[in-house]
Amino acid sequence: MSNRQQRQLRQRAARKEKLRKQKARDQQQARTQNTPARTSPAAMMRTAVDLHQAGRFDEADKLYQWVLAADPDHADALSSRAMIRHQAGHPDEAVELLQRAIGIVGDNPGYFMNLGTAQVAAGHSQDAEQAYRRAIELAPGYADPYYNLGDLYLRLGNPDAAIKVFDQCMATRGRDYHALAYKAHALDDAGRHEEARYLLDFDRYVKAYPFEAPEGFASIEAFNAALAEHVQAHPTLRSDVMSTEHGKHTSELLKAPRGPMGAMELRIHEAVRWYITQLPDDPEHPAVRWVPGHWKLTTWGVVMLDRGHERAHIHPNGWLSGVFYLQLPDLIDDPKRNHEGWLEFGRPTRELHVTSLPVTRHYKPTYGEMVLFPSYFYHGTIPFRSRQRRICVAFDVEPLD
Repeated sequence: MSNRQQRQLRQRAARKEKLRKQKARDQQQARTQNTPARTSPAAMMRTAVDLHQAGRFDEADKLYQWVLAADPDHADALSSRAMIRHQAGHPDEAVELLQRAIGIVGDNPGYFMNLGTAQVAAGHSQDAEQAYRRAIELAPGYADPYYNLGDLYLRLGNPDAAIKVFDQCMATRGRDYHALAYKAHALDDAGRHEEARYLLDFDRYVKAYPFEAPEGFASIEAFNAALAEHVQAHPTLRSDVMSTEHGKHTSELLKAPRGPMGAMELRIHEAVRWYITQLPDDPEHPAVRWVPGHWKLTTWGVVMLDRGHERAHIHPNGWLSGVFYLQLPDLIDDPKRNHEGWLEFGRPTRELHVTSLPVTRHYKPTYGEMVLFPSYFYHGTIPFRSRQRRICVAFDVEPLD
């Protein structure tokens, strides 16, 4: 082998060793930063957003910082990192990051929406109001700025201004159940109690529909037992989902495996049509004005355990909601247990900053009965203490027109 060939071999070996060491350094840096080696900012941003949405905020924040080190003007990374800093209790940092993002891209309604949220946390109410209004100007169909601006007015003790914002939201967007629910409770804060009771009239709009066992079942008891078993064995049953505390929640029950819900679907449609016939002749009321001509059902099961309850919530995708009960703890019938395990209407979510005392109504769960109510009615359940389970199926009637 000639001297030249030997030099070429040594040079190739040296290049390979250099590449090996560089790869090892890249991998070590990636492990240190929780970053795949030689990943582009765009790919890293996608990973960061996935982590952010999964609630893994510290990991996402590291990746946002990595993106910004590579591209200091990456507006989405600035905005996303701002919300993590806001959630971590550093609203002033969030405000600064969002202002930088807005300075880069200009009129982005999402950034102004996030800026308003950070400004509220930082105690800058007037700046927050301006940010929310700018988001509404830029995207009138974007709902969240209306909700947050109205809630800001409630925080500031100006419920009449909040009501105007919620009305503006519905005038712009049409059927909007969040805005309607917020308005109903803001009316009480404004001292407009008669208007509030008109929208939240439990006597006229909460109905109980008695139903018989679906075809193929000898009795309600047999049907309840079969469906309770189906819900508890459902492959999508998960703990502490949605508004359920100390309990489990399924996904859609009208998808395979449908089990007894296939037979029950007809009963639910019957109940919906019956409810429509029971509505008062009052086309100005939203529950009447927004009756859908066509709809689809969304259903799910809930298994509550000891201390189980549903936090106050609404169903913004529905027009009408309902629930029927498959298994109940014995304490349901005990008058000394202060409505434990009962259904409660009228108590708004804690995230809505109303100060007036809620007007509530309680309903005792009963076998062979569906409780039907407008989906914008805030509802939850009273926590109960028992080793016996409380199992039900709930559903929404979602408009298709």
